[in-house]
Amino acid sequence: MLSRTLARSWALRLGAVMAVGCLALSACGGGDDDTASASGGTAQGSAPALTGDPIKIGYGASMSGPQASNGLGAQAVAHAWQEYTNSHGGVLGHPVDIKVVDTKNTVPGATSVAKDFLKDDSVDAIFLTDLVAEGAMGDLFKDTPVAVISGGGSSDLLWSKLPGVFQDVSGSDYTIKAYADQAKADKGTKFGWAACAEVAVCQENGGKAMSYAQSIGMTPTGTQLVSASAPDYTAECLSFIGKGTDAIAFNIGFSVGTRFASDCLQQGYTGIFSVINSGFDQQAFGKVSGFRSTGGTNGFPWWADAAPVKTYRDAMKKYSPEGIVTSGNSTAIWSSFELMKKALENAKPAEINRATVLDAMYGVKDETLGGLLPEPVTFTKGQPSKPVGCSWLFTFDAGQDNPKSIVPDKSGNGADGDLASTCIGY
Repeated sequence: MLSRTLARSWALRLGAVMAVGCLALSACGGGDDDTASASGGTAQGSAPALTGDPIKIGYGASMSGPQASNGLGAQAVAHAWQEYTNSHGGVLGHPVDIKVVDTKNTVPGATSVAKDFLKDDSVDAIFLTDLVAEGAMGDLFKDTPVAVISGGGSSDLLWSKLPGVFQDVSGSDYTIKAYADQAKADKGTKFGWAACAEVAVCQENGGKAMSYAQSIGMTPTGTQLVSASAPDYTAECLSFIGKGTDAIAFNIGFSVGTRFASDCLQQGYTGIFSVINSGFDQQAFGKVSGFRSTGGTNGFPWWADAAPVKTYRDAMKKYSPEGIVTSGNSTAIWSSFELMKKALENAKPAEINRATVLDAMYGVKDETLGGLLPEPVTFTKGQPSKPVGCSWLFTFDAGQDNPKSIVPDKSGNGADGDLASTCIGY
């Protein structure tokens, strides 16, 4: 086990070397293991001095594999948040030092990464973005001595089951309902499910979605498995079209979703696409001629005019210009970092280590981060995170500059305008 003193010294030395080289890469995407500068932005003389020991964060993210876009997006957000935070005084005067390691979108890969972080007692918090592996991580994180924080996580098998595992956005059971609810609200009547072929839970979600769609008066038209490696999706699209489907839910990554949508539109599909979270990227779908969608995001709306959202966009533009800004996966990760920061600032521990970070997270009470979280979040010591039953709904068609928020009758998080969330319930 590394001593804390040695680990801190290593982080400071390595951070100074990596600060310049990291920015020359695509969102610091130069390899499986990404450690960015922990020294902050004090070289220009504009930021407060960072005098505390670095806060070391271990981040397991799926930067390769069938849903690599999620992990690569996480890597970009982590770098931007770290650099922005360090250039604005850090956290209580402590610089943050985030080490991102590829989980490879597999259970063995994610388990290996998480075990390394758990064994290293200099790691103050663990973040995880791996929608394939997260549901199998429950046994590993049982009785965790370090805060495990969701990077846009979805699986209810992990995030709402264990104490010490912190979730601040909606999970998979809510999302399954939201796909159908938002499609029905946009006048969809016959509901189909496009599921990622590489991940068994995508197909399982399809079965749940069909049952739920039927329960709210829609006609289920079944699940089509969509492989990321398929040369085209003509057969799957024609199957949906032949059944009269007028709303297709995308339980697939957006890079595959754009190809699938293009093929279906070419085959004569005239309905809408129901998109959520990491399955949607505004810039990618904006290039698909004829694309029409109803959508939801568990991360705050990136198009909002609110000052905290502008801070996010500006930080991404400056520090991770090639990262994915226009995605709920990215905004959910940003808000998780901000929540940890706010928790520590409220707690003001004399020393920051894994025990005090864990205690600080348990001190979060009715927190919305001014509208960056979809509902007031409270964590209670010894209890799992309460499932979040709110998100932000929108419509988006190719050619529009930004999504159009669907403003709820009652805001779930107390915010106004684009940041007002909709609560469907869990």
